[in-house]
Amino acid sequence: MIHRITANRPSFRTVEFGAGLNVVLADRTEVETGKDTRHGLGKSTLIDIIDFCLGARVRTGNGLAIDALAGWEFTLEFSVGGERFSATRAVDKPAKLKVVCDSSTGAPPLAAMFGQAEWHGLLGKRMFSLHSDESGRYGPSYRGLLSYFVRGGAAYVDPFRHHEQQPPWNRQVNVAYLLGLHWRTASQQQALKDKEKSARQLERAATAEKEIEGSITIGALEAKRVLLKDRLAAERKALDEFKVHPQYASIQQEADRLTAELHELADANVTDQMMLGRYREAVDDKEKPPNVPVARLYEEVGVVFSDAVRRKLADTKRFREQIIANRRDFLATEIKRFGKRIAERERKIDALSNERAEHLDILKTHGALEEMTRLQERIVGIRENLERVMTAIDQRETLEAKKREIVTRRRDLVKIAKQAHEERRSVWRRAIALFNENSQILYEVPGKLVIDVEDNGFSYDVKIDKRGSDGVDKMKIFCFDLMLLQSRPEREGIDFLIHDSTIFDGVDSRQRARTLERANAVGDRLGKQYICTFNSDMVPHDDFGRDFDFGRHVRLHLTDDDPSGSLLGFSFNR
Repeated sequence: MIHRITANRPSFRTVEFGAGLNVVLADRTEVETGKDTRHGLGKSTLIDIIDFCLGARVRTGNGLAIDALAGWEFTLEFSVGGERFSATRAVDKPAKLKVVCDSSTGAPPLAAMFGQAEWHGLLGKRMFSLHSDESGRYGPSYRGLLSYFVRGGAAYVDPFRHHEQQPPWNRQVNVAYLLGLHWRTASQQQALKDKEKSARQLERAATAEKEIEGSITIGALEAKRVLLKDRLAAERKALDEFKVHPQYASIQQEADRLTAELHELADANVTDQMMLGRYREAVDDKEKPPNVPVARLYEEVGVVFSDAVRRKLADTKRFREQIIANRRDFLATEIKRFGKRIAERERKIDALSNERAEHLDILKTHGALEEMTRLQERIVGIRENLERVMTAIDQRETLEAKKREIVTRRRDLVKIAKQAHEERRSVWRRAIALFNENSQILYEVPGKLVIDVEDNGFSYDVKIDKRGSDGVDKMKIFCFDLMLLQSRPEREGIDFLIHDSTIFDGVDSRQRARTLERANAVGDRLGKQYICTFNSDMVPHDDFGRDFDFGRHVRLHLTDDDPSGSLLGFSFNR
């Protein structure tokens, strides 16, 4: 229970609270312009101070962490389970809190400095019986649980959500813990969802490999693995049998030179063979020039040559015969010369061919270092491809195993959750009954608190048969929160509930009156506490019951007619 709030500045309006209903009322002045507001009076600031001293995280420029409050320290006095605490926290140095604890057992007060994490751990244990082993990654947290009892400005949309960005698992786990349900199944469901996410990532990776490997099925990959292993074995065998000649490159060059020279010799022989053929054709020509008796032919026609002419004709004949003889000698000499050249080349061709054959035989039975390197590179490439295929097989096998595990685990969790839910029937039936009772007092018809166990965990809903009113949605939150307060064990743990005036926006006057009366009745009967802020023009004086004295529950009046009437003693815009 919260007892007292003070500050280190005399201008602060100290406020004290008691059991039952506690109202912080913001009065409006009789003369008000359109620019006058009550946002700077301190209603929300008071709730921020309580939350601040209970370990709220501080962000510069938000909440109390503003320049106007530099140097301020706030002290919250409250009791939990027989221990009275005084917690002092400075706005400028929020990392540490000065805590004084006075136990009802008679032990001397204990004073110590607490870090934020330590303070959370202590209050989590005292207020919610929350142990460190329960506050895992997806377990309930002290701040998450407290937010249902000290709602912030963005927490008046959904009874099960205290923050706009609150993830579904967090709602499931914290609400289940507060209701006394088997919250661990909701936590385990979220851990299972992480595994599903991991499986989807693995599946996307496997799908990305499909273009490389040609198939996404394990059977097709296994076939490819066998093929690659056979190829790798064959290439390794070739490498083991590979012989490298130390002068392979020079032998290759010499073989190439011999081949070029053989081609040149063969080309030269072809040319000489053509010339030789022509000369032999000329020698083999049997046709001889005719031996015509020129002088006799002339004598027959009556022409007689003189002796001198006859001698010239004889000399011409002998000269012609000499030319023919010389030509035959020349052709014979050329034929002999070409034949000799051709024969010499053929002998050289035979010798060079034998020499080249020896070189080629070496090249055939041995390899070059470059060839061995290329063979090794092929082996490396095959091995890498094989490893990639085997990795893909492992991924797919892991993926299939994960999918089977997830399906089995989800089925088991749903079974466990439903069984545990059934075992706790008396617990959640009481919660439903309390919610229905609260809503019936407000609207004369019982509402419905729905708690189901589905495949994805807990499912919650609240229904009140008054549609089309924003006020009804706010009252769902009130009925739910009050039920949580009623469900807490007496004289153990948290025993207070705090609402900002936002929860009364849009609510009918009659329901506002019944809300305050219900909160006070519950608080008085159970020894618990309901704190709310209220605007004076929203007070439903005409709708209160005869026995209800609203003024008796007002703990602090805030006014805007003078700065001293605000909570801090000065005005500022938040």
